[in-house]
Amino acid sequence: MKKATSIIGTELRDDEVAMGSTVWIQAALFVKETAIAYRLIEQGIRPQFVAGHSIGAFPAAVIAGVLSFEDALRIVWLRARLMEEAFPEGYGMGVIIGLTKAEVQQAVDLSHSETMPVYLSNMNAEQQIAISGSLEGINKAFMHAKEFGAAKTVLLKVPIPSHSPLMSEVANKLLLKMHTFSMRDAQIPYLVNHTGRKTTAKEKIAEDLALNVAYPVRWMDMAAVCVESGANCFIEMPPGNTLSRLVKQAHKDTRQIAVCEIGLEATQYLIRKWKEQEE
Repeated sequence: MKKATSIIGTELRDDEVAMGSTVWIQAALFVKETAIAYRLIEQGIRPQFVAGHSIGAFPAAVIAGVLSFEDALRIVWLRARLMEEAFPEGYGMGVIIGLTKAEVQQAVDLSHSETMPVYLSNMNAEQQIAISGSLEGINKAFMHAKEFGAAKTVLLKVPIPSHSPLMSEVANKLLLKMHTFSMRDAQIPYLVNHTGRKTTAKEKIAEDLALNVAYPVRWMDMAAVCVESGANCFIEMPPGNTLSRLVKQAHKDTRQIAVCEIGLEATQYLIRKWKEQEE
């Protein structure tokens, strides 16, 4: 926290206003996820792959040795400010559960207009797909999704149209900024948000960190590539357990730990126990 304060020039906020601000939420997520991952590594628990969803890509890049904590926080701080300034109100994200990608795309196509833009966004699971855009467009897409038989529609607490073409200008500004930082090839394979593939090339990771804000996150593909490459245990950094549940649904033979549910000590104990059993 002290290091973060010295970099951004102010203490991280943790109050009601901060909970509704893209800037404070993204900065807090980056610091917390990175700190917990460092604690696990200090205890000898080293990941086989790193996979971050959206803002989670930045802690993943730090843990993989691509960017320093300091430079990553600087780009996260800039990213969040540009996103919030571009869309201060009237935009957001939602999720549609129970429809195929083709059905969600049809609901989006029927709702999209120049004045009420809405786009298909993150592919979280086979039938859990995010949409992004204006609140009017999202609500209209929800209406069509329910007509098509959607099991559930949820407006997310994300006040910006992330992972959609509306963020293209922000992405291009971030890409220019990324070139000013010193980066190294990844020491741990990194899963790319906008392709779902793995890489260790610093150029591809820099591109992903800058541009993923304008492209859907292919979490479903990222998890599948990890499993195909031999991963059998997924550890989710706080907060929440959403990604763990998505992996469990798609890959029932794998193990998942959400650190926020059982704590750091229990996480370390379980990983060591499972490793001993495998040996």
